Amino acid sequence: MEYILYKKNIPILKYEETNGYIEVKQVYNKEHLPVHLYINGKASDSNLYALNEKLEEFLDNRLIPSTRKNFSETLNELEIKSNLELAKKSWFLSLSDQYWVCPIEQKDKLFWEDINFFKNDYDSAIGLRLVRGSKSLNKNTSSYSPDNTTNGELPKRWVKIDGINYLEKAGSGTEQQEPLNEVLASEICRRLGIPFVPYQLKIEDEKYYSLCPDMVDEDSELVSMDAVYQDLHLIDNTFYDFNQLLSRCQSLGIPDAENTLLKIILVDFIIANVDRHAYNISFIRNSNNLQWKGLAPVYDSGKSMFLNLLDFEMKMKPSSQIESKPFYPNQAEQIKNLPMHKISTQINLSNLADLDKWYSDFLQPLKRLSKKKKQALVEKLRERIEEAKKYLSPQAQLQKSSQKTDSINLIFSILKANPTATKEEVAAATGLSRATVTRS
Repeated sequence: MEYILYKKNIPILKYEETNGYIEVKQVYNKEHLPVHLYINGKASDSNLYALNEKLEEFLDNRLIPSTRKNFSETLNELEIKSNLELAKKSWFLSLSDQYWVCPIEQKDKLFWEDINFFKNDYDSAIGLRLVRGSKSLNKNTSSYSPDNTTNGELPKRWVKIDGINYLEKAGSGTEQQEPLNEVLASEICRRLGIPFVPYQLKIEDEKYYSLCPDMVDEDSELVSMDAVYQDLHLIDNTFYDFNQLLSRCQSLGIPDAENTLLKIILVDFIIANVDRHAYNISFIRNSNNLQWKGLAPVYDSGKSMFLNLLDFEMKMKPSSQIESKPFYPNQAEQIKNLPMHKISTQINLSNLADLDKWYSDFLQPLKRLSKKKKQALVEKLRERIEEAKKYLSPQAQLQKSSQKTDSINLIFSILKANPTATKEEVAAATGLSRATVTRS
């Protein structure tokens, strides 16, 4: 079956889908291709074969994971075979951008103005079923919903309030801590003057939800870091190269990328965020003239603050044992190795002086967290703020510069003696990590 990928009312390309395999047949407008379909950082229509896999990935990223809670039951009740078929029911429309997919036989019947979710109302039944486990659906339930294309494992749904689209996300486990972490991240950003998506806590039947407004509108689109970075190499097949990402941002014309990225990393360090992956660092551009606005404000910080750990486990977690993404494997390495000195004069951590009291007051009435866990969280927040101050101090930057020079000299001495040494051999000989050897 043949489809047309549109951006608003602009036809972008035509493709054929056969048994799940996608083949791009023709590109109508290469300038408005999704950034995920760029080749080596540029919009191109010269290699249709390369676009096949990229288009398939682009559409896959709009699908609900089959492992999400209540999802298989929802599909069964709707008598829909797969997450792909569900996305097609609402033409792959999203509230993150303006791309959508139209069966070719309907190209003269469907128009952006009539179907987009930015301006038009939508049905809430599927979202309620997925998030709240509400009453069972049936095959006659409307499938016209942006919830059909909300990726991610956590239950979430879109809801329109007074004409504004809000994303509601549930927590996980017994403590349901993710919504609380989103509110904390918002408060930290507010105090430090870092752009953020404002999250508020919503409690219903003693269950916790976060609620935030859509960060884009009908004329702006969200582009993931993964889409911007693609075709560049990963370090150790896992971590993104900070400098290569900045170089790509510069070639695309994305403004102020370095400063904003460093501020995001600082916030992540303070809240011990273990999941700042390449799909919750994003960029925003004007969807009409394609001018980049810069990085998206801080969002999706739920997997932080020692999620699902007991109070005594939290106390045993130094920064070197707290996982991090996307540039280094742990929080200590990430903040040590990135040039945090470049934002030291822009950030005043003294604005967080009484944050521990605010946090304690915020947690106090919440019933799902024990008193010990609340106390441990407040103590850990206080501890991490103090540690962040050390990494932003001038003395820390001087020490880091000296350590970097020492590492380079050490690696050079090994290679001088054995020019054919592999990265693994140099790492073993110096005691440095393979990632440090690669960068040096």
